[in-house]
Amino acid sequence: MNQLVVSLIVILMPGIMATIICDKLTNHSKWDSFKFGLYSLTLGMACYVCLQALTYVYDVFNAASLTFEDIQWSNLNIWSSALNGGSGLNAWEICVAVILSVPVAFFSSWLINFKIFNKLAQKLRVSSKFGDENLYSYYLNSQEIDWVYVRDRENGFTYQGRVVSHSETDTLQELVLSQVSVYGYEDSELYYDVPTIYISREIGKLVIEAIPTEILGVTDE
Repeated sequence: MNQLVVSLIVILMPGIMATIICDKLTNHSKWDSFKFGLYSLTLGMACYVCLQALTYVYDVFNAASLTFEDIQWSNLNIWSSALNGGSGLNAWEICVAVILSVPVAFFSSWLINFKIFNKLAQKLRVSSKFGDENLYSYYLNSQEIDWVYVRDRENGFTYQGRVVSHSETDTLQELVLSQVSVYGYEDSELYYDVPTIYISREIGKLVIEAIPTEILGVTDE
């Protein structure tokens, strides 16, 4: 492995760290290598931009006066190093950028999970897209979804419970419920109660209905 490759890996380390954290904190379809690399580059750039902004703030506080001419602006070495094949890297810049990758990843995850850009675009009537996740995940991630009926018509069951977690693959939809009551689909007869249940069915086999808590007469614990 030559010096150029090592230098590029070191430069991209903050972005790689931020992307790994975002991958763990957000719901999305599986990223291919191109998307992962692109997100690493973008988030890594965000880390270095944040570090540069902090450096400028430090320059302002250290200036003899607050006039623009008296402030000696300090530019990061990373900008010239990236253009010169990684030569002249500054270790402290990389280390601080790696530390900044954590808040950058948290902020990026907040933007994604709460769909800030999508909501802004909808308000501006630029787009009606709700996000990158599918409707199954989007529906179950909604804040108003807590107690649900899960209709399994094929097997003749209706499950009543609280959504704990869920996931989806190319062929399966998985769901974990707590405080579960299992009923017959046709006659709604109560069969039994269990603390938790794991349900896995082919895509499209389940119908999920939200239950208002006032109907159940329960409160959040």
